[in-house]
Amino acid sequence: MRRPRRDVFAAVTACAGLTLAALGLPAYAGPETPGPLATATATATDEPTAEPTDEPTNEPTDPPDDDPEDSDDPADSDDPADSDDEDNGDENNGDEEDEFAGEPTAPPTDTPHDPTDRDRQDPAEVYEAALRDAQTVAVAEAHQLLQQALAGIDEAELDLAAAQADVESAQEAEEAAQRDAKVAAEVVERTQREIDAIQDSTTGARAALGTVIQEAYQNNGLSTVGVLLGADTPEELSDRYLGMRTLLRASDSALGQLATDEANLRNALATLQGQRREKERLAEEAARTLNELEEAEAVAVAAQAAQEERLEEYEHALALAEEAALEDYQLYMEQLDEATAVGDYLDGLSDDDFGPGHGSGTFVRPATGRVTSQYGQRLHPILGYVKMHTGIDFGRGNGNIYAADAGTVVEATFNRAYGNMVIVDHGVFDGRRVSTLYAHQSGLSVRVGQQVDKGQVIGRIGSTGYSTGPHLHFEVRLDGQHTDPGPWLQGAPNPS
Repeated sequence: MRRPRRDVFAAVTACAGLTLAALGLPAYAGPETPGPLATATATATDEPTAEPTDEPTNEPTDPPDDDPEDSDDPADSDDPADSDDEDNGDENNGDEEDEFAGEPTAPPTDTPHDPTDRDRQDPAEVYEAALRDAQTVAVAEAHQLLQQALAGIDEAELDLAAAQADVESAQEAEEAAQRDAKVAAEVVERTQREIDAIQDSTTGARAALGTVIQEAYQNNGLSTVGVLLGADTPEELSDRYLGMRTLLRASDSALGQLATDEANLRNALATLQGQRREKERLAEEAARTLNELEEAEAVAVAAQAAQEERLEEYEHALALAEEAALEDYQLYMEQLDEATAVGDYLDGLSDDDFGPGHGSGTFVRPATGRVTSQYGQRLHPILGYVKMHTGIDFGRGNGNIYAADAGTVVEATFNRAYGNMVIVDHGVFDGRRVSTLYAHQSGLSVRVGQQVDKGQVIGRIGSTGYSTGPHLHFEVRLDGQHTDPGPWLQGAPNPS
């Protein structure tokens, strides 16, 4: 592209921007009358230090007379919103311009690094929102990844909380099982001591009974006849009878104690057997709960590691999002610079450069697709700063690009920001030269100096330059400066 006075203008602007930036002032204040956009001054790290200011929004002094219904929704209503600016039609566009009437702003610097400070949103919805007015798809992909990382953190936190709860539950169960096993062991020991005491008592009873038997044997038996026949005198008879009664009482006591001890022993042995089975069961339960505790602790350790991994993924995604946002801002500033360069170029053309072709002053729609983004300033929903959109975007439609009016092609070239770009001059109306710009074409189908008719196909919709999907970026220029194409397209018919 030929750019008269471009180098001189850029040098003067850069010097002025550096001086004002040093004083803490904006590099450029928007003029009240149409003028070129400010070129942002870059630092040594290529990061802009000054933001562009208000863009002139001069509308034609005598816009087209036609005033049929709004043409933002032509027949191609099912055309996908595949441009880099995907606002649905022209809804509330005027309100947006009023709300953001100030100069475009820089990205916010207070990016929250703590994931708990970030809002959770659907990754697909964030992708679509980030894609609007973005310069590259990387912005949308980075913020989609960021939301996916946040979702991963939330899931990992839930898993960790559940694992920790399982550990606490398993610890309580294991402690209870250990207590029960300990109590069961103590019960078995106590019962065993009781059995030992009963056995000692049984042994004593048996010994007492043996003594009685021995005494009876030594006294020739305990029968009444034996006692009476063996006595020689009445005194001996009395002594033998008293001895017999004593032995019988001792025998009865020993036999009764022995029977009681043996019954208690049988009961204690049966109780001990049941207690030992319960002790074994509780020991197995304690071992099982200990194993469950160890497994729960292993799961908790894995959940902790997963959470740390998700946090690392979040930090990585956040870094990518910040890099993408910075790149987007730099490309946006370059886009504004290229828009300024177009104005400088058109302003520097002579009458001979424009050629003999003139239009009618009324337009047809330059594409059949629906309007996906309007002209003006708007706050980017994800990046958080105000951007200026210098034209109107159309969806793919049938893929053709049409000359909005008859005229002469004054530029057909590749531009880093606009991609394959064509500019058509339509002549002077109400003292101002009108031209239209068609950007992001898939290729170049016309040449400089070629005359085109209104509605003539002059290219195909593509996605070259700073574009996130196939669409047509259409601008109307008055004396080289971009203005709102809306009034010029109000009621404009589809090309035939």
